[in-house]
Amino acid sequence: MCELCEKYGEGDRWYLNPKNYARPLYRKVEKGKEKRPITLDELRLPIDVFKPVIDLKDEPEAFEKAKETLSKVISERSGGQVISLEDAKKMVEIAQPIARIDCICRRTVRATLEDGEQRPRSCLALGVGMFRWEEWPERYKGGVEFLSTEEAKEHIEHWHKRGMVITIMIFGTPYIGGICLCDYPDCLAIRMRIDYGVKPYLLKGHQVAKVDYGECIGCGTCAQRCQFGAIKMEVTTKKSNIDMTRCFGCGACAYSCPQDAISLIDREKLPGLKEEW
Repeated sequence: MCELCEKYGEGDRWYLNPKNYARPLYRKVEKGKEKRPITLDELRLPIDVFKPVIDLKDEPEAFEKAKETLSKVISERSGGQVISLEDAKKMVEIAQPIARIDCICRRTVRATLEDGEQRPRSCLALGVGMFRWEEWPERYKGGVEFLSTEEAKEHIEHWHKRGMVITIMIFGTPYIGGICLCDYPDCLAIRMRIDYGVKPYLLKGHQVAKVDYGECIGCGTCAQRCQFGAIKMEVTTKKSNIDMTRCFGCGACAYSCPQDAISLIDREKLPGLKEEW
């Protein structure tokens, strides 16, 4: 099991534990003599630990120290994990309300705002925090659109079919704030894990993809969908090859394969990968 499951899963995958949707950040907390709700600003990553990881990449010793500091902060505050389409649908059956929201990563990287019209919203916010969304105008600047459970499932499937990776949005570990549907290079979590090696930013999923060479026709659709660089087309066989050590188990390849030649298998059943998160 992944480290989050061991700490917060109570025998199951941690994000399927209803307790992790309780979100105590919306309760009153003590701070000196004052009682007030925790604000979203208090959960944001301080720039003084985030920026050095990018600035110092060409200085190995300083970079590793900065990465270690950031990894510790991420573990305590945010981070996330890749999940499958099946598990994402289970998540929206647990938490209410559900709202379609602007992608904060795409806004940061592309300087675009998803307003639901010309640029459709891609991410979902989950849980009671959405009853107070208007108190955080910057995070939800693009507005919100409340959905039913079935509408949320259709939303996730729509974006996943287009090649988006499904990840969990955490607002204070282990409390779940939503489901992100994003891709490289827009997704900050994917970028920080792939480009800078900050592991807690995005843990791998509980499954890995495997190709059935007898069914694969070498169309290359899976390679086009993979956001983690785990799939290459073999020159000799003209079929796809999945590097399981690089696979994050998002399932975008399996979902898009026209031959159903790719399946997802549990990571923990593979001795060489069961500790690779």
